[in-house]
Amino acid sequence: MKAVIVEDEILIREGLCDLMGKMFPEISILGVAGNGQEGLACIEKCAPDLVITDIKMAVMDGLEMLSRMQERGISAKVIVLTAYSEFSYAQRAVKLGVCDYVIKPVMVQEFVQTIRKIQNLCEQEQKRTPDEMGSLENIVSSLLYGVSSIREDEKTEEFLEQKYGITKDMPFIELLAYMGEAFEDGREKKRREMCRLLESEGLKYALVDMEYDKAILALLYGYSSRQETERWYQSQILFQKRGKQEREVSYGMIEVAGAAAIREGYHKLLPYMDWNIVLGDDVLISHPRIADIQTEICIYPVELENQVKIAICMGEKEKMRETAEKFHRYFLNGQVYSPKEIKESYIRFQWSILNIAKEVGCIDYQSVDQKKLLDQVMNAKTEGELKKTFDMLFSHMDVAEKGTEALSLAVKKAQSMIHEFYADGITLNEIADRLGLTQEYLGAQFHKELGENFSTYIRNYRLAKAKELLIGTQLKLYEISEKVGYTDGKYFARVFKECVGLSPAEYRKSHR
Repeated sequence: MKAVIVEDEILIREGLCDLMGKMFPEISILGVAGNGQEGLACIEKCAPDLVITDIKMAVMDGLEMLSRMQERGISAKVIVLTAYSEFSYAQRAVKLGVCDYVIKPVMVQEFVQTIRKIQNLCEQEQKRTPDEMGSLENIVSSLLYGVSSIREDEKTEEFLEQKYGITKDMPFIELLAYMGEAFEDGREKKRREMCRLLESEGLKYALVDMEYDKAILALLYGYSSRQETERWYQSQILFQKRGKQEREVSYGMIEVAGAAAIREGYHKLLPYMDWNIVLGDDVLISHPRIADIQTEICIYPVELENQVKIAICMGEKEKMRETAEKFHRYFLNGQVYSPKEIKESYIRFQWSILNIAKEVGCIDYQSVDQKKLLDQVMNAKTEGELKKTFDMLFSHMDVAEKGTEALSLAVKKAQSMIHEFYADGITLNEIADRLGLTQEYLGAQFHKELGENFSTYIRNYRLAKAKELLIGTQLKLYEISEKVGYTDGKYFARVFKECVGLSPAEYRKSHR
């Protein structure tokens, strides 16, 4: 495999070259460039299999470079580098044929996984390249995966006409069955169902598994009417959903003219499949009709975000899940919202949960694969897939404190008394008296087992409770000060700012 790297920051560019050399010696770096204009020239000269490019660059940005590559018929696998703040650019890049993206700052593990995914995709494509003209499925597969040249496409058209009676400009209907997570285990059964269904109607077709997209594509030709075929297929979808209780499969349809347009038609239809989130998976997503659908203004449910913040702060796990369920149903109320706006709302809501949970300390933050979570939201094509992203996030929450089982009974009791009486200004001496221990012994044992002294522990516990009240209530600052054990509001504010870096008012404002 040959690659070109386009990145305007020299340190990142050199770092990527070094990383590629160490982790993927089999990939040759044919050239590097500092902007899109230089990158385009390098790509035209080197004809790489893989392009790794930044999005925002001077002279010519990555999006314009990709657009010009597309105009000039340059086919290469593309990975874009983007920051969270530039995610809308990454979404536009996907429409220009980008295979994947990597969030900056680039994490080695994520980058390596992305390159390996591209390598696997290339291997799949190579397996699907027929050594010579063969079955219709092989030909359609090669057209869909874009592994043939223009000259080969011309030969393909001649072969299709001679062997199958498919003329150059004959119309095709592409019927897409998106299966998501059910693809691996259910595709053979689904293929048999689709074959029986199409043959019962006397339709000519070819079936192709689209492994990367977890879907099956049926290419129909020689049919009498698009409208009749669409009505018939929609009725069959309703029958399958109601009769067989089929779930997590959604359907799309597009008509194209000529074999050369099959790949373009497929990639035009695929992004519209996420309309199943809004319309339900028993509706056939028909292009171009779906492109003209009228949508309502999607107003982000701020109140639900506030409710989930309060639930997290108060440790109300059930309430947190109930609020997440309300958030999910909010977009399924019969109104027609844009799937893009729904997904953006999901990202905002879930990142709010992530940040508050991190502040409160009820999540194993380091274990959360934020890129994977972002991918799952943005790539969701059914309502069920979107809902499951909450399960992924919640699975990291309410993590048990590490090392608590190793604590002595005395320290456990001391912790318990702090948690119960922190607001009353309880002291180490008072706790030691109640436990029948000396202050010196309990203090030393506390520090030995928890790694911090009593005063630091109780201060941090009070501040953690103060954070919960600042985020989850409308209490005034002096009221919060009193509730967490500080009789002097000014002293509380000074301690809070020294430890947190923000005043209580600034902290509250930053989480609104």
